[in-house]
Amino acid sequence: MIRLKYCTLLLFFVFPFLAFAQSSGLDSLKLFLDTATGENKASILNDICFQFRFSDPTSAMKYGNYGLEYATKNHYKTVVYLHNNVGILFMDKGQYEKALENFIKADKIAEELGDKKGMAMSLVNIGAVYQFQNLYEKALINYNSSLMLFREIGENRHVADVLTSFGGLYYELKDNEKALEYFLQSLKLMEELKNKEGIAGGLNNIAVIYEEMKNYSKAMEYHKKSLKLNREELSTKSISASLYNIALIYYGQKDYDNAISYIDTAMFYAKEVSALEFLKEHYTTLSEIYYKKNDFKTSLHYYTLLSDLKDTLLNKDLNNQIVEMSTKYQTEKKEKENQILTQKNELQDLSLNRQKIINYSVTVGLILVIGLAFFIFRGYKQKQKANLQLEEKNVLIEQKNKIVEEKNKDITDSIRYAKRLQNAILKPENTLTNYFDDGFILFKPKDIVSGDFYWFEKFGDLSLIAAADCTGHGVPGAFMSIIGCNLLSQAVNEYAITQPAAILNSINKGLTKVLQQKGDADSFVTDGMDIALCSFNPKKMIVEYSGAYNPMWIIRDNKVIEFAADKFPVGAFIDSQVRMFSSHEIPVQKGDMIYMFSDGYADQFGGPLGKKFKYKPLQALLLENHKKSGAEQKAALNKAFENWAGNLEQIDDVLIIGIKI
Repeated sequence: MIRLKYCTLLLFFVFPFLAFAQSSGLDSLKLFLDTATGENKASILNDICFQFRFSDPTSAMKYGNYGLEYATKNHYKTVVYLHNNVGILFMDKGQYEKALENFIKADKIAEELGDKKGMAMSLVNIGAVYQFQNLYEKALINYNSSLMLFREIGENRHVADVLTSFGGLYYELKDNEKALEYFLQSLKLMEELKNKEGIAGGLNNIAVIYEEMKNYSKAMEYHKKSLKLNREELSTKSISASLYNIALIYYGQKDYDNAISYIDTAMFYAKEVSALEFLKEHYTTLSEIYYKKNDFKTSLHYYTLLSDLKDTLLNKDLNNQIVEMSTKYQTEKKEKENQILTQKNELQDLSLNRQKIINYSVTVGLILVIGLAFFIFRGYKQKQKANLQLEEKNVLIEQKNKIVEEKNKDITDSIRYAKRLQNAILKPENTLTNYFDDGFILFKPKDIVSGDFYWFEKFGDLSLIAAADCTGHGVPGAFMSIIGCNLLSQAVNEYAITQPAAILNSINKGLTKVLQQKGDADSFVTDGMDIALCSFNPKKMIVEYSGAYNPMWIIRDNKVIEFAADKFPVGAFIDSQVRMFSSHEIPVQKGDMIYMFSDGYADQFGGPLGKKFKYKPLQALLLENHKKSGAEQKAALNKAFENWAGNLEQIDDVLIIGIKI
């Protein structure tokens, strides 16, 4: 799927052609720029931005932003094309929110100017963003609108590009026959137009479809035709994509040497244009190939390179610190147990020896009590010596006890360091009011670090917040909380997913991948998390909620309204069918209080009979305090919890989030 996306993007984003881009090289454009003025200057800046896109993305963004500033200030229509080009650059970097912002601006301006070509370009690019977010219906609507506009104004070059976009979308939907139909239509138009770059991309896309259909000879034929054209056009990124796709065919046929050769060449071209998304695929495949060749050292080398590129899944340095801390914790715990066992054995031996000495002395004394003063004196000396040995043993035991205490302190210090790492990932609680009018977070870890965690983020107009409860607590729970927090941020900030149910589906897949949950009951990792997640749109006054076991409560007009969660967790499944989360869209009113929580508060033992607190009393407590400020509610909840628990130990991590609309 990813391979086709690479090639398709090279096509359906190549819309901002202007006269200079078609006829002039970069050097000529820069010369024209020195003397150009007005709309002409804005057009040249746009063309330079476009031509730099594949060879030097940093320079492309520099000229694009300069052109945007110049065209916007002077109200030139080229601003439409500049917004599209800059949006494409953000798209290349995976910053979909900024890309969509530029495409929507371009569409609005083009519509005001009556620029149908600009509108069509903007619409297909907007559709591309939706496709990356798996919003296929919205993508199809935008592609259809764009296709009609391009056909209306006779832009066959761009008609071909939109047909390619359709093909890519149907490929993602696993409809290979329909994808091939659109790719063939696009290729036919490209050949009529004699557009080598478009022909190369079309050949590559058709090859991927044939590969999906297991027709490897046809796939190889089309890939090699595409590679030849890409080399003629000197399109570095496209060359890299073609080489990699050829390598994958060899890989599928277990011709590992040819596969390695082609991937090595593909990496060379990908590094030239900093195509990190390509390099991730290269490293992944090379690691797999060398593993199958039993060259585990080289396989590990490429796996390490791959890990260094993954910024959204987990931070490698942080992971290493946590793993090291866990190893240290387990080792020191084992050492402590061994020391205690050794001390017990020494004490038992010492006690037995002492008893033997006493018995021997008494026996000798009774036998020789009459007239055997020498033996009595000797027995006394032996007893005195034994006491001295006993004192020495006691000193040694005290010294070892001090060592054990120091070890305990080291272990506690390590866990406290883990807390600092966890706090570095979680946003400060007092910043919650930057996202909502008022609110609070009651967060009480059981064992310094916590398996419960909270998370909030801003994305456009939306404010998102989550309360999660991972498997376990303490150090194991903290590991899971770090993974969960990173997966949430990745889903929103990297994949631009904002619907709560879609976010849970995304982290469900991500958690399964990280923990290698493959359905093998003997080796299956059953860790997961319960979570309540919602997004708030202040303009529409809509809250959208999705949950795994953890519900969401809204208090309105002194009544508690409960929105039930799905009865399965995120991750921790063994069956092969992945269940999808459902979503609730809820109109809200000013003054509504929203609560999300883990089970730690309700499950705490306490009170006169030592029973659980439970959820009904928790609702009553929230109803009693919901009209107070966030800080006052937090204090009241904390006081009630401490009074209920009394002298009993806290049994689980505690998390309650309250936000006021």
